[in-house]
Amino acid sequence: MRALILQIVLLGSTIIPCTAQDKGKSELTISFGIMPAEDVAAEFLTIFFLALAGRFPEGKLDDNAFALAYKYHVSERFSLGASGAYNASAQETRFFKWYDNEPRPKTLAIAAESNFFYLKRPKINLYSSMSAGFFGSWKNEYNGISNTSFISPTLHYSPVGIRVGRDTGGFVELGYGFKGLVSGGLSIRF
Repeated sequence: MRALILQIVLLGSTIIPCTAQDKGKSELTISFGIMPAEDVAAEFLTIFFLALAGRFPEGKLDDNAFALAYKYHVSERFSLGASGAYNASAQETRFFKWYDNEPRPKTLAIAAESNFFYLKRPKINLYSSMSAGFFGSWKNEYNGISNTSFISPTLHYSPVGIRVGRDTGGFVELGYGFKGLVSGGLSIRF
C-alpha cells in the first residue's frame, strides 16, 4: 500500500507545471546608442538651469556610443554585471562651450550594471537597467598631444528595455546616460 501511495505522489508531482529559471546564465551584449551623456550630473544641472530660464539645449544626433556588457542572472528577476562604452566624438560638458573647429573629446565609461526584469518569458523580456561607474575623457589637439583629460563619475538609467529571442536575441533600451538616449544591439546568453 505504501508503494502505491508513493507512486501516486511521484506521478502527481510530474504533472505540476514548472518554469525554467535563468539562474546561473550569463549574457553578453553589444550595442549602439545615440545621444549619450557621459557627464550626467553636469548635463542634468545645465538642463535644469536652462529650463528655469525658459531655454532648452539642443540635442545633437551625431553623438553615438558603442557599448559592451556582461550580465550574470543571479535570480529569475535580477542580474548583475559590468558594462563599458566608448564614444569617439563626445559632447563636452554643457557648462563649457566648445567650438566646432576644435577636435571633440573621446570618452570611455566603465560601470557596474544591474537589471530588474518586469516580465520574463522564454522569448521576450521586459526590464529596467541601472549602471554606475566612472568615465575618462581626453581630447587630442591637432599636434597629437592630449592636453585635456579627466576622470569623473557617470550613470546610466534605462527605465524600459525589451529583449526578444532565446539564446541569441536583439534588444532596445530607452534611457539616459553614457549608453545613449536610445540604444539597441545583439545579446547572447550562454
